[in-house]
Amino acid sequence: MHRTMRTNNLRSTRGHHSIAALAAIVLAGAAAPGAAHAEAPRFQAEVDRNRLAAGDSFIYEVTLSVGQDQVTDYRPPDFKGLRVVSAARMPNQSTQMQIGGAGMFVEMSYSWRYELAAEQKGSVTIGAARVRVNGREFHTSPVTVSVGSGASTAPPPPSPSLSSGGAQSTAPPAEVPPPPEAADGGSFIRLVTDKQKAYVGEAIAATWFLYMNQPYEKFDTQVEPTMEGFWTEDVTLPNRRGGMILNDELVQGRRYQVGPALKKALFPLHAGSLTITSMGAQLSHVDFFGTPVRSQRVRSMPSTIEVLPLPKEGQPAGFDDANVGAFTLGRRIDRSQVAVGEAVTLTVDIAGRGNLRKLGLPPLAKLEGWKTYDPRQQINIDPGNGVEGTKTAEILLLPERPGVFSIPAQTLDYFDPGSGKYARATAPAIAVTVTGAAVANASGGGVTASALPGGEAPPGGPVENVIAAEIRPIHARTALRRDLGATFLHTRAFLGFLLAPPLCFGLLVAGFRVRDRLTKDTGATRRRRSRKKVQAHFAAAEAHRRRREIGALHIEIDRVVREALSHRLGVAVAGLRMDELRAQLSALGLGEAVAARVVTLLEECDRARFAPGSVAGDDAALAATLDRAAELVTSIEGAPGRPSGEAG
Repeated sequence: MHRTMRTNNLRSTRGHHSIAALAAIVLAGAAAPGAAHAEAPRFQAEVDRNRLAAGDSFIYEVTLSVGQDQVTDYRPPDFKGLRVVSAARMPNQSTQMQIGGAGMFVEMSYSWRYELAAEQKGSVTIGAARVRVNGREFHTSPVTVSVGSGASTAPPPPSPSLSSGGAQSTAPPAEVPPPPEAADGGSFIRLVTDKQKAYVGEAIAATWFLYMNQPYEKFDTQVEPTMEGFWTEDVTLPNRRGGMILNDELVQGRRYQVGPALKKALFPLHAGSLTITSMGAQLSHVDFFGTPVRSQRVRSMPSTIEVLPLPKEGQPAGFDDANVGAFTLGRRIDRSQVAVGEAVTLTVDIAGRGNLRKLGLPPLAKLEGWKTYDPRQQINIDPGNGVEGTKTAEILLLPERPGVFSIPAQTLDYFDPGSGKYARATAPAIAVTVTGAAVANASGGGVTASALPGGEAPPGGPVENVIAAEIRPIHARTALRRDLGATFLHTRAFLGFLLAPPLCFGLLVAGFRVRDRLTKDTGATRRRRSRKKVQAHFAAAEAHRRRREIGALHIEIDRVVREALSHRLGVAVAGLRMDELRAQLSALGLGEAVAARVVTLLEECDRARFAPGSVAGDDAALAATLDRAAELVTSIEGAPGRPSGEAG
């Protein structure tokens, strides 16, 4: 079940009979179509596994993605033959907005999550869910679940591969045993390679998967992994409107959101044990302005690849170790009949999978009576896997005498790691007819009449040098020109000299004005200062949480909430009574519910400061308090109201 990285709020309760009516009320308030780009609605249903044992529960989820469309009349499927363990009372709703050169894109996403249990063995089919978008009805495809007597099994997702068949996989393989990175239950990065043992030059797919135990809005790479001894090719990861594609996965009984953060194609350059170092990154929660307020650092574990040397048995003489993979060889020429002195382009095409950048070109045997120039190469590699593509070489051949010639065949020797044997690709010889008569020149070569402009034969026989009509001769002067000054007056450079002083003066005045505006105490500068203070308080609170310092943690939370309130209200809130604070929050348009949560959090902070033992001190409770504070600060900063004390 794929999702882009975004913040979701999900509520679950038992029963599903009231879902249709409540969902219709929520969806009826969706935005009407506006002047924004949107794709066709996507309505689908998925289960976390298709095979399970009788009595086991599984997850069934319905998702709807629309633009600014009118959505009404959601109807859940008929769960006949299944028991509803829990169901979403309200749909999970999120909004994505993207603004670019093509305009604004808005996507609304809704999802309904059900936990179901199978009571009897056999095959159970879940019918279609239905919904109306702009009056048109959409329905999901039926989903079939097989219920057996054995232990339930979840189909393992495919491992990352460099093959081109089908859609590219982004899900990590099933962990047996579980990865050591997940020992503490926190978020982590896991490196997965499609092989742990490979030959020199053999392609290896390496993917770094991000496992998140809770949603985060921002991912920043802090430490890039190093791959000493490997030739690397970057691989383009699939994404959904610039966001990472995520799916759900259970690891040691914990649910993670998993997505590919980095992928590369690796080619070992020498035999031995080669190490891929760890990758470090930072996951962050961001505030209303997109600035990180809480962060978590994650790392992957290093991995070692055993690289085997290429076998000596059957190896051709002078074999290039970079020619590892599977390739085809083709050749063509731009024309089969030319005149002496006219160039022929021989194009050599190599297609296949392997390290195409280091792949050696097949040698071209010497062709008597022809001059050969160095090839011009062009390489096209599939960005989706980094190993498949083509390598094209264009070789310029110039005949020096007439006759019928045969461009010799070319062969490409390579090692196929799939079969473990050496193979050879061959391109046959090509016949070329050269017309005209060779004319000897002073250097011992020859130029014919067909090589001269107009095709005329030069008088007097041999020609040592021929200048085309487009090349102008050099005119030598014996004295300096006297009209240089007058010429300069009519050039653009002189106009530039005239305009430069007033332009520089104008830029200087503009710079002084910009500096004066930046140094003023405006609303924007106050917002920046307040944001920095909020981030500093959250960072200190996170440090206190890790050390289980309950009193100090709540002091920092009290400070960060009051700092956000002081900035938005334009007055200090330290001396305000709680009823006065509620009135100020109402002026901001936060509503009674949010105002009550703010007052409750401040009162809890006061209680924890003087009686730390009166509040829960476990790690989960402290983390929940921090999350609640971050959510309230975001609500305060994004309040619709504007008090009189706040300047622009």
